[in-house]
Amino acid sequence: MQLFYVLSIFVVAYILIISGKLNRSTVAFAAGTLILISKIIPDFDMKEIGRLVDFNTIGILIGMMIVVGTLRTTGFFEFVAVYVVRLTKGRLRFLMTLFMVTIAVFSAFLDNVTTILLFAPVIFLVADALGVSPKAFMLAGVLMANIGGTATLIGDPPNILIGSASGFGFMDFIKIDGLISILAIIVMVIYLDRVTFKPYRNTEDKLQRLASMDPSKAILSRSGLIKSLVVFLAIIIGFLIHGLLKIEPSIIALTGAAAAMLLSGRNFAQLSEDIEWDTIFFFIGLFVLAFAIQEVGITAFISDALGVMAGNKVVLFLVLFWLSSLLSGFIGAVPAVTFLIPIISRMISRYGITTDIWWVVSIASCFGGNFSLAGAAANMVGVGLIEKNSREKLTYSDFLKFSLPVTLITLLMGTGYILVMFAI
Repeated sequence: MQLFYVLSIFVVAYILIISGKLNRSTVAFAAGTLILISKIIPDFDMKEIGRLVDFNTIGILIGMMIVVGTLRTTGFFEFVAVYVVRLTKGRLRFLMTLFMVTIAVFSAFLDNVTTILLFAPVIFLVADALGVSPKAFMLAGVLMANIGGTATLIGDPPNILIGSASGFGFMDFIKIDGLISILAIIVMVIYLDRVTFKPYRNTEDKLQRLASMDPSKAILSRSGLIKSLVVFLAIIIGFLIHGLLKIEPSIIALTGAAAAMLLSGRNFAQLSEDIEWDTIFFFIGLFVLAFAIQEVGITAFISDALGVMAGNKVVLFLVLFWLSSLLSGFIGAVPAVTFLIPIISRMISRYGITTDIWWVVSIASCFGGNFSLAGAAANMVGVGLIEKNSREKLTYSDFLKFSLPVTLITLLMGTGYILVMFAI
């Protein structure tokens, strides 16, 4: 009965999310509350909410949104936009290639949402100068952020979870995930140039006015800019060495947010618009759903089913790779990995499977997160920003049409990489 109840909520929630008829965050959050009120989780007390919701991820998102919000008020992003356009002399192909590579690199050392928040003003300014919709540029940036974030421990929330569960460190992720991420970035830059950005090449003459502007005039507060950048760089350094400091990334991000607010004199009310609350509550609801699926025994069932393939590493890794990517695409990379971690841990301890299996889940979940609107926080934030700034409504299917070719290409690359590195 409990299994049927959880699966019913899960299916109904995702039908509503995919249809776009109701706010996706409201649906996910409501589904999570239905799980809690049903008493499916025995003896649950709200004091134990940390068991269900990964507040490390939530803390990183809120903290970095606040920091980026304070930085935005200084005019820094407009400065970067004008400077980059001047550097490329208004050549659109060069400009978008530089944007995409920079987004991917930034995303390897920041979380993907932060990267999108950083570059969104730049993208909107360029699109406005061209007189076109920012949709294609913004969605391309989102996909590149997810690909670039695959490269490191801190680049993508699923990797943070996997690193914690597996014990792998920052350099381990760079050595394994870094190579396939770089290869995917190269392929995607070529694809985006040839397919996505090609229709806009005849509009690049409109960038000349932007290219002639003085970047320094975009700065609204030099002292505020210096303070915000110091806090921002301190957070990046904190992320890089958080293992040595033995401090959770969320604490580093929230401490940075507090420092940014104190130095800028801004309060929560003033910065509330910079926090994507829809994304926060969407993830909270998904975390609870994923935990409920584990609680009713689906985790053990899948673990044992996969364990049957333990004798054939190639088949096991292929099945797990595509299972992880599809789960990440449909229920979200972070909830999917949260769901898969106990399965993988059980398989390693019970069936003696090598720890290389963690890399299968890492690459598949990060790349698979590009599949749908629900796949990654960056996807939802990017779409939310498009809707807020251009008043265009993007549905689940709109995102899927754009992301599907990119996702399939990178997943096929990831499949080959996993087979060559670990299975053959």
